[in-house]
Parts: sequence; C-alpha cells; structure tokens
Amino acid sequence: MHSAHSRSFGPFARAMALALALVTVFPAWLGAPQAQAGYFSFGIKDEKELGDKFNVLIRSKLPMIDDSEVVDYTRDIVASLVRQMPPQPFKFTVAVVKDNAVNAFAAPAGYVFVFTGLILNMEHESEVAGVLGHELAHVTQRHIAKRIETGRAMSIATMLGVLAGFALGAAGGSREGGAALMMGSQAAAQQAMLNYSRDDEREADEVGMNYLVGAGYPPGGLPHAFEIMQRMKIFKGYGSIPSYLSTHPDINERIGYLTERVTRMSKDIAARPNRDERFLRVQTIIRSRYGDPALAIGYYGKKGASMTKLDRLGLAMALGRTNENDKARAAFEAALKEGGNDALWLREAGQFYLKVREFDRASNLLRRAVEANPRDMVALAEYSQILAQERRYKESLDLMRRVVMAMPESPDVRQQLGRTYGEAGDLFHAHLNLAYSAVYTGDRRQTRFQMEKARSYARTEEDRKEYAALEKVFKDRSEHWPKGPFE
Repeated sequence: MHSAHSRSFGPFARAMALALALVTVFPAWLGAPQAQAGYFSFGIKDEKELGDKFNVLIRSKLPMIDDSEVVDYTRDIVASLVRQMPPQPFKFTVAVVKDNAVNAFAAPAGYVFVFTGLILNMEHESEVAGVLGHELAHVTQRHIAKRIETGRAMSIATMLGVLAGFALGAAGGSREGGAALMMGSQAAAQQAMLNYSRDDEREADEVGMNYLVGAGYPPGGLPHAFEIMQRMKIFKGYGSIPSYLSTHPDINERIGYLTERVTRMSKDIAARPNRDERFLRVQTIIRSRYGDPALAIGYYGKKGASMTKLDRLGLAMALGRTNENDKARAAFEAALKEGGNDALWLREAGQFYLKVREFDRASNLLRRAVEANPRDMVALAEYSQILAQERRYKESLDLMRRVVMAMPESPDVRQQLGRTYGEAGDLFHAHLNLAYSAVYTGDRRQTRFQMEKARSYARTEEDRKEYAALEKVFKDRSEHWPKGPFE
C-alpha cells in the first residue's frame, strides 16, 4: 500500500519534465522554419493530433479533479505565466490530476496537467507558480526540440508511446502500465536523446524565474520550491527527486544561484509578500474533500490552538466524509458561525446536510452558495439535486446543463444529468448522458447498453447529431480500454 507521499518521486518524476518538454518537438510551435527540422518535419496540425490523443489517453487513465474552485485556481496560475511568454499557436488547456505526485507537465497542443500533490506539498502559491514557470520554460526554449529535430523521425504513435509511457509510468504507482505503453512503440530507444543538458536546466531556471517575476509573484518562490523538494528527499526518505531538480547542475547549486539572483533584484520585487488566500483555500479542498479523510482529520488535530477558521472548515469537511455524522454536524455548525456567508462554507455544509438527508437545511445552504458564487459548479450540481427532488425539473436541468458545459467529461455530472432527464421523461437524453458517464468510467458493458438505448430513442435530426458526437467520444476513449478475451 502506498503512503500519501510514496509516489511523489522516481521514474515518473524523471519523466514529467520530458513529457512537458515534448511539447517543443514541433518547429512550428514558435514559428521556426520547417527547413530546420533536419530529418524530421512536424507541423501544427500533427502536433494538435498528437496532443488531442494524449489528452484523451491521460483522461482515460488518470483521475481528474473537476471541482471548479481547484481547476479555476490552477488555470489562473498558468494563465498568469503564459501572459509573460511569446505568442503561442495553441490555447493552454489546464487540468488537475488527483495524484500525490509532486509534479506538473504539459503535452503537445498546450495541454497542461497539474497534480494535486504539487499544490498540497508547497507552502505558498509562488512555489507552485515557480515549478510551473520552470516547466513551461522548457517549452518556450524548445530544449527537446533541438534534439529531436536533428534526430531520427518518430511517428505519432511512437511519440504518443513516449509521452504516455512517461506520464503513466509512476502516477498511481502504475509503472507496469507505463512500461507496457513504451514497449512496442520503440519509445525506450528514443529516451537517451531526450535528456536535458546542464545548459537547458540553467536556462529553464532563468527563464522560469522571468515568468514568475513578470507574473507578479515573489521571486523566491522558485528556489523555495526546490528547497521543499530537497527537504522531502532528505527528511522523508525518498530515493530520488524530479529530474529537473536532481540532474546537473546540482540542486544545491541551483538553489544557490537562484537565491543570489533574488538578492540582486530591486527591493520592491525581492520583498514581494506572498498572497496565499486562494492557495490555502484550494489546499484545504484538496486535503479534506479529495484526500484521505483520516489523514486530514489527523492533520487538523495536530494544529490545536493554532487552527484558523479555514482549518476548522477543513476538519468539518473531512469529518463529513466519515460515518461520524454527529461530530461532523457540530463541526459544520461551528464553522458556519465563522465563515457562513462565504460560498465555500455554504457549499460544503450544504453537501453534508444533503448527505444526511436534511433536505430543508441543505436546500437553504446550497441556494445561498449558488447565489454567492454562480461559477461554483459543485454547488450548482448539488443544488440541482435538491431541485430535482422537489420535481422542479426545468430549473434542475437548466443548472445541470451549465455544469456539464463546464465539466463535460465528469462521469458523476453526466450520471446526475442522465438521472434528472429520466425523471423528467426525456429518455433519449437520459440514456445519452448515462452512456457518456459509462464511457468516462470505462465501463464497456454499460456503455453498450446505454448507447443502444439512446439510439432507440433518437427521434429528431438533432438527436442523431448528438448521438453521433457520443459515438466519436466512445471511439476515442475505447481505444485505450483494456482488451478482453473476446475483443
């Protein structure tokens, strides 16, 4: 059994920087002439094809966080760094992976994946931004591209194997799955040429620092992030740390020159304060809503008199995921007295009271949460359940359609929407959304059943168009499902 941090480092960590940097294999990314590609020419169209395939594969294999508080926050950090870059041909698309690895990586065509372990193990937002700035700098400086452009060509299938093998090699402890993807794709034969040089790492540090400072963060965020990862290695017994920290130049040397650079900055930049209100909120959500509740309860229990009102909410959230309903109820009532007008407090308490079937209390809290933050898709989905129970189907469906637009690949959202359509008597859309839910969970039997039902209820041309879109999603996703003995 893996501990909370045992997956943070190792072969996967060594690969994440490579996965990110493989975005740069394509000369057209920064407008480089195709003639410079040597033996290998790869355009934006090809890059988009590879990026789209990689995105589908990762979403098929790794659990994603759909919580709008977490995802919007992470997108905002990446966007602040991207604004410091030269123009890019793709819009950056950010997703959050539910995994304890202290990592982040990007794929071709601007797909960026940030692991919850990175957010949870840092002490300030500037440190998360520092790591992302360093990783994104490998993209804009085209470090891997310079090797691949002069090496031998790889097919899209081979590149996908490289990326997927790296990305899945240790996430969730699935090293065997990653190795299997690299086999047969000849990815292992390509690995030797994809190592960063000393100069690459130094340049990524320097350019990443530029992005960090340009985005308005305290410049100490990058060296502090390195220090945290170094401490995790030394004091928590990890065998290795991510390669962008462990390869040349030595991590202590890198901390040294980055810290020295900070001392040479003007005082108004070097002494920027950390502003961590959203960071701490998101850490609380990740720890208490998506982590192990027993670990979260233990974490808050050690705080004693130093607990903040956010800590007390986090404790209530963790207790709410156990069977200790009386303790959770008391904790939520205490938390609401301190932060009860904040949408997060209202949403989390509302979810708990919905769980224990105190519907009037839940309805009041969730309605207020939606009014306080109409962009909180979790609150909208929960309040929609209340409306459906009250048979206010039109209002419920109006909310859920907004949620599914923001979180189209969430199996839970699709299942809830399907159930609500069924209760409202719209059987085509009920089975259509239940089919999407089954596709996104990789349930082959249920997918086939629901798709057949949806097809049988399709009556209009619009229905048939919607069904055709489902068929494409099914085709793309099912390519990555394990093959059964009769497949």
